[in-house]
Amino acid sequence: MHRLWEILLGLDKGFLGRDGELHWHFNPHWPLQRYVGAASWNLLLGLALAVLVFQVYRREGRSRQARVLLGSLRALLLAFVLALLNRPVVTLEESIREPSVLAILVDDTISMQVKDAGDATAPLLSRLQAVSALLSGDNAALLRDLAKTHVVKFYRFTSATGVTGAAEPIATLDWKDDAKKSKEERDKLAAAAIPPVVEAIENLKPIGNSTQVVSSVRSVLESLQGQRVAGVVVLTDGRDTPAENLADAVVAVRNYGVKVYPIPIGSDSPPKNIDIRSINVQDSAFKGDIVNVKAAVHATGYEPGHSVHLALLEGKTRTPLRGVDGLAVEQTIQLADDKPQNVELQFKANQIGPLEVTVEATPQPGEISEEDNHRTAPIEVLDAKINVLYVEGYPRWEYRYIKNEMLREPTINLSCYLQSADSGFTQEHSRIDNTLGLRYFPYNKFPETLEQLQEADVVLFGDVDPSRLSDSQLQMIRTFVEESGGGFGMIAGTRWSPIAFRNTPIQDLLPVTINNVQPDPAAALTSGFRPVVTKEGEESSIFRFFSDRKENEQNMKEKIPPIFWYCRGVSPKPGLGEVYAEHPTDTIGGGRKAPILVVGHFGAGRTLFAATDDSWRWRFYTGESIFDTYWIQQLRYLARSKKLGSHGMTFTSAKDAYEVGDQVRLSLHLLNRKILQQLPEQLGVEITDGTGQVVRRENLIRQEGQDDTYIAQFPAERIGSFTAKLPPITPGARELNVRLDVNVPAKELEQPQVDRTLLSRLASETNALLPDQTEPKLIELATARADLLKIPTAARSTPLFSDMPLWDAPLALAFFVLLITVEWVLRKGFGML
Repeated sequence: MHRLWEILLGLDKGFLGRDGELHWHFNPHWPLQRYVGAASWNLLLGLALAVLVFQVYRREGRSRQARVLLGSLRALLLAFVLALLNRPVVTLEESIREPSVLAILVDDTISMQVKDAGDATAPLLSRLQAVSALLSGDNAALLRDLAKTHVVKFYRFTSATGVTGAAEPIATLDWKDDAKKSKEERDKLAAAAIPPVVEAIENLKPIGNSTQVVSSVRSVLESLQGQRVAGVVVLTDGRDTPAENLADAVVAVRNYGVKVYPIPIGSDSPPKNIDIRSINVQDSAFKGDIVNVKAAVHATGYEPGHSVHLALLEGKTRTPLRGVDGLAVEQTIQLADDKPQNVELQFKANQIGPLEVTVEATPQPGEISEEDNHRTAPIEVLDAKINVLYVEGYPRWEYRYIKNEMLREPTINLSCYLQSADSGFTQEHSRIDNTLGLRYFPYNKFPETLEQLQEADVVLFGDVDPSRLSDSQLQMIRTFVEESGGGFGMIAGTRWSPIAFRNTPIQDLLPVTINNVQPDPAAALTSGFRPVVTKEGEESSIFRFFSDRKENEQNMKEKIPPIFWYCRGVSPKPGLGEVYAEHPTDTIGGGRKAPILVVGHFGAGRTLFAATDDSWRWRFYTGESIFDTYWIQQLRYLARSKKLGSHGMTFTSAKDAYEVGDQVRLSLHLLNRKILQQLPEQLGVEITDGTGQVVRRENLIRQEGQDDTYIAQFPAERIGSFTAKLPPITPGARELNVRLDVNVPAKELEQPQVDRTLLSRLASETNALLPDQTEPKLIELATARADLLKIPTAARSTPLFSDMPLWDAPLALAFFVLLITVEWVLRKGFGML
């Protein structure tokens, strides 16, 4: 019916179906109307038309009744034309409602995982859990009530773009609760609108690694410009990391003229928590080795001097790891402050194969989380004798002592080759149990083929004359290290090593440059020195002679016998050589101390250079223990790559530990170029968690211009210990693993207590007053539900008028034609034509 009237009145389709009130009025446009008015024109024309009708029908000769009837028709027709000349208009008055928008901004950064929120009489909730309970508890009653007044828009602090201070929308609740609808209809609307919002809130995870409260609020206000904003509710602990310039930021928020209602979530005092921040252990060890484990223990909320008990466990079985005394490795530390405290634990590697080493802190009363009280690192314990080929030019003191010590060592298979020996001299070697079917080891002469040399794990050169070795043998040693992962070490001497190895394949293997080495003057040496162990050397087991670190340091500084001679002119190769010990006073270029022991890598293998041949003095004056440990650990260091079987490749991470949000970078470097053509452009790698579950799959991609290097990059999204596993990529290769620790950003949890100062200022600057308040105050979690319902609506209704003219409507034309036709027919009938 509406559409029929719209057609008759010439109205737009749907005009009469719109909500609003219809008004009828005239909109005339007469000449000089502004001066004489429309009424004057209507009065004048009305009188003129009345006179005209009267005069016309007064002179007609027909009956009185006929003249009155026709005059009335003529008057009605002219009156209708006069009405049309006044331009009749129908007006639809509508009310445009601009809804009230309430923004709720939820902090989902890492500090919101702290469990110090909720009712103290019940188990404490994490801060984010408390937010979820507020918004989704009691069947989302709060959301239902807020939706009756506002369109509620939800945001989270953490942006998918990674931009700090750029809040991200997660859900919108736009449920129009129409009281005119039945209860069943309203329940259906709520059932459709509320669950997706609740799900979005419950799916929030506290993983953001930085918080900027004011900037996040500002980004929300920017996105809501042009809307009727009742306020911005901020559910946060107020931790600002990195700290922003609040003076400028708060003013910028205030200029939007929108009230900000902060709700502090969490405790005002530092929560109690023990966190094993990191753990550091070498990637491999041999059975019987003493393994050093370093852990950083971080504690908050405890007084200085508080005791924390630490234990070293096997990660999978949870059994204690044991030290050299056979007792479980435990240590109690006294907390000094809230800064990370470094702790060292040692255990004896008695278990063969992969081992999960776990440092665990005993949970403390009132601790907010026990999940971070332990951290695990993998280590490979090798149960294999090391096959060592020891080559020496002449029987100097160093040779005699090393040879005799290693021949007695049950974990070393030693094969000696003394260049100066007579042709009939029987070269010395260990008696080995040849269960592995070795064909060439121990050697009766220096190996002539790579196949023969492959049976050794380490080649150790003393003061060797390179002229008594062929070029092919020297090149063979290089291939043995670079492609097979073998170890090579050199002990400097006064005759040939290292000066005579310039411009030979051996020069590239060494972790030191030898171009500046000068011939030894052979002058008498009367003053000795004790090598200074570097930080890197302290981390290794080569200089670890005693389990107690302080005792070990005192021994190196005061008790160990001095050495006299060392090779001058060597320097570590940048990026390749790592100095483990150095001269206490002598320097090389750039002010660096002269190196005494340098280790490094070449290709798939490990290398070492000892700049002194005086270590025999440690055996002569102090006994077997120190000298034996010193050389066994060096040989084990050199043998690790070959024993681990990396087969010409290295799989590494850019860092041992990352923070959430960092980019993890994995690198596969192929040292044996023969296998490059066998590999595709991408190699799959799996990231597993502590339980062995695959949490991520990535691809190592071959780099353009570096066909021997594959790189994978991805964000560190979850906290914990993970392992990147690269399956065997060539026949005979082994799986390569890299440990990845993802930690909580240090700044986010350094002071996790609620920052009321920041939140109070934000409320005060934006004049966030509730109806029953006299001054801006923070909304407390206990009263948050009632207080949020007090936020007044910002909705506004604006009238909108739509005019549609009627003077040219089809109905008007039809009525005009009808009148004039009736008059014409009657005049004809009355014979007045």
